[in-house]
Amino acid sequence: MKAYFFRKPTPEEIYPTTEFAIEKVVRLTKDEFKDLLANPLADRDYVKDNSKLMYQDDSGLMHCIYVIADGYAYGILIESEGYDYPRYTACVPKEIFTIK
Repeated sequence: MKAYFFRKPTPEEIYPTTEFAIEKVVRLTKDEFKDLLANPLADRDYVKDNSKLMYQDDSGLMHCIYVIADGYAYGILIESEGYDYPRYTACVPKEIFTIK
């Protein structure tokens, strides 16, 4: 198991403070998901195709797509700010959502 560790963390780093809304769930193959993890700044068609769904509104709410793949216990929230690559990301466990 792996986790992201912060050196001398601030409270914001320990306790997430950014609210988000999932606008769409995008399912990838295992290979596509591995590629996302290995090359997080690469342009992605699924990011480009859903760019209008991803933005931060006036209240600070991050509107995201949630990218998942079979075989992973987590997914990646993506907010692209209109770019074709994942400009902002967060790793979130699948178990906290009901995904159909």
